[in-house]
Amino acid sequence: MKKLIIICAFVAGVSVFTACDKVEGPYKVENNTSLGTLPGTLSDIRVLNATTTADDISSLKATFTITETEPKTIEVVFEWHGASSNSVSHVASGNDVTFSNDSVAIAAPAPYGTLTFKYSATVSDNLIGETDFVVPFTPSSPVKKVLLEDYTGRLCGNCPKAQRLIANTLEPLYHEQLVVATNHAGHYAIPNPANCFAEDFRNPASTELNSFFGLTAYPSSMVNRVGYPTNHIKFFNSWQNDIDQELSKPNDAYVGIYTTYDANTRTANIVVSSEFLNALSDDYKLAVYLLEDSLHGCQLDYDLTTPSQIDSAYIHRHVVRGAINSTFGEDIAANPSTQTKFLRIFNYQIPSNFNDSQCYILAYVYKASNYYVLQSETKRIRP
Repeated sequence: MKKLIIICAFVAGVSVFTACDKVEGPYKVENNTSLGTLPGTLSDIRVLNATTTADDISSLKATFTITETEPKTIEVVFEWHGASSNSVSHVASGNDVTFSNDSVAIAAPAPYGTLTFKYSATVSDNLIGETDFVVPFTPSSPVKKVLLEDYTGRLCGNCPKAQRLIANTLEPLYHEQLVVATNHAGHYAIPNPANCFAEDFRNPASTELNSFFGLTAYPSSMVNRVGYPTNHIKFFNSWQNDIDQELSKPNDAYVGIYTTYDANTRTANIVVSSEFLNALSDDYKLAVYLLEDSLHGCQLDYDLTTPSQIDSAYIHRHVVRGAINSTFGEDIAANPSTQTKFLRIFNYQIPSNFNDSQCYILAYVYKASNYYVLQSETKRIRP
């Protein structure tokens, strides 16, 4: 069950006490998770041996205490699911103190596991804050999913063949096991202001991926980026076989996405949980993107018999709109072991020209050395 989480902080020995008022959260600043108005950030969040069977949201409470002796110290203890963390304390300057990457661990009773993170803050004697803190669950038998990255352009007359193959054959065949991300990039994606191709579907991340992976002929794609750097570009006549080969491999990771959305500010609060199902070597990264589905716009289509061969009512599917945590994402684990969740929390405002009811979060975990995608997931922003 999903419950509101309140993080409250309180200072002993100080005459001012303020009740908790709701502020929006969670927040993401670079690799750190802000605690609403509470001073400080959490980073490197991990949940060890968590076995919850549903999305778990519970209070993460921080209690601060000032010791009125010389030299003054401020101590902080976090609580999660009724269990307390180790205390961290530092000598204060007046009533202020700086915590810098203090390691915190909370061993909560079953089935919640051990929450560990680093805490960084400059704390004073007036503390207040709250946020949503979510630990998505990992199912007992996670579904293995394959990421198909399709590269296209509105002036690519052969590209609609690929989209029809995805929509009419591959998606009905693989259902949730197929995750599609369509990147508008390359010379066929350059807009033409003189006609109905004026709207630009490109974005910097798709352009960077297109250049980095060396895609020059369209339509073409990558299937989990298998084969990089010499045999990673796949044409649509091989996609089904490529997907079958990927689905025959062991499932090494799980990705879970939890979102809340404020329609007034168009802000999506996103928690991405990654868990490795087998012990692995190498470094692994998490990339998070925004997709928009079912965009209406002109498309050149060589299968049409009209003189212009332009479909003015074409529907563009699974369009990549941009990167949320940079084109190539961020580090999450080195030589990961099993039964550890790696949490990343983001606060992302949907641009006003996007249809937020058709926007999705795409998240995938990949191997840093060869860009191979282990697991991917999508989640609609609005219910």
